[in-house]
Amino acid sequence: MTQELTTTEIKAKIRLFAWPITLSMLVAQLYSVIDMAVIGRFLGANELAAVGNAANVIMVFLAISGGLEMAVEIIVSQLIGQKNQDSLAQTTRTVLAFDGICGIIVAILGIFCLPAVFHLISVPDNLMRYALIYGRIYLAGLFLIHVYDGGRAILTAAEDTKKSFYLMLTTTVLNLILNLFFIVGLKLGVAGSAMGTVLAQFIGALLTLKLLEDKFHFSKCSGRIFNAKQIKNVLHIALPTTFQQFVVTFGGVLIQSFVNPFGREVIIGYVAILRIMNFFRIVLVGLAQTLTVYGARLISARQFSGFKKVYRECSKIGLWYCALQAVVFVFFSKYIAAIFFDVSKHPKALAFFSAYLLAFLFIQVASIFKFQNEGLLRATVQMKKYLCCNVGELFLRIFLTFVLIRLSFFSTNVFWIGELLARFLMLLLSTYYLKKTTDGWKKEEKGC
Repeated sequence: MTQELTTTEIKAKIRLFAWPITLSMLVAQLYSVIDMAVIGRFLGANELAAVGNAANVIMVFLAISGGLEMAVEIIVSQLIGQKNQDSLAQTTRTVLAFDGICGIIVAILGIFCLPAVFHLISVPDNLMRYALIYGRIYLAGLFLIHVYDGGRAILTAAEDTKKSFYLMLTTTVLNLILNLFFIVGLKLGVAGSAMGTVLAQFIGALLTLKLLEDKFHFSKCSGRIFNAKQIKNVLHIALPTTFQQFVVTFGGVLIQSFVNPFGREVIIGYVAILRIMNFFRIVLVGLAQTLTVYGARLISARQFSGFKKVYRECSKIGLWYCALQAVVFVFFSKYIAAIFFDVSKHPKALAFFSAYLLAFLFIQVASIFKFQNEGLLRATVQMKKYLCCNVGELFLRIFLTFVLIRLSFFSTNVFWIGELLARFLMLLLSTYYLKKTTDGWKKEEKGC
């Protein structure tokens, strides 16, 4: 594999690897977009605002799943790079069991904490009931999401990216069908949306387990299910990443608490723009994840020149993507907003959405290189520096948004201004870390 990645065909190979990952992540974000679109168009503005608040809080409890997923991808990639096939089946079994148990523990904690969290972030009283219904049902199926995400991470690292994509596509289509059935057909309201998502994840988890069993035969492994050394290796990477994701998602909840006092119109606009930003950002996240997965193998094999080629190729793709995105946002912002709410009935929500959407273009340009730089830090397991870039951006964004709100000059523009400034400042920091790392490579190559 290392030899293949250092040939002149590396660009084509990276594209073949990156796009299935990116498409899988895009389809994953369709879960959120579909939920909000169906709720906003078929149930109403109050339900959309309530579920938007609930979804942001749920993301905090999903942080552990995201951390474990990243750790699994890196560890499995390293095992493949080292050609250590014997450990793959055992690692698969240990990871899946550990993932499921973590999901159960977090779900129990989350269900009991939801009311207090909703009160802390100032969810309006008329939205509270809807938010609690959605949140509790969703969290009840959290362990399924843990198993599903962990299993797909193993498939991705093992280069079964197409299977991972088809899995995600299948569950997303199921999510849409089940949401429409429960909401439009059975009239179950926000409960129907949560039930549809959980049921789709259940089916996805079963399919994932079947694919992994066919590939690794992990159920036939001898010895203990929980391998202490493997869990320790997973936690070494997962804990910093989980902390980073927890802080970032919790920061998102804090930003939501800043948004809520501005009223329902701004809440609706923010819920919609958040889903759109998360969706369009995924391409850049997928490219950075490609850099991390391949980078871990190349750096482990001391193939530094190959890593630099991957970095340049992913950056070029990101720039072309942002150019295309600019055309879509400039000419179709109103139609994008209409996916979530009736723009004729909510002009203030549309104004907030449109202003943020244009600012997001500049945020995306900075994100191309910041995400790539962070991909390098993850691939080289420089987790402290990785956390500095992410947590530093979050703290800056919260601080800047808080200060700008108090100035009462920028109105609701404070939210995109704070995010844009924080992203560019942390781009500078991540670039500094990138230069230090590559300078170290140059010294090592000269020493050889």
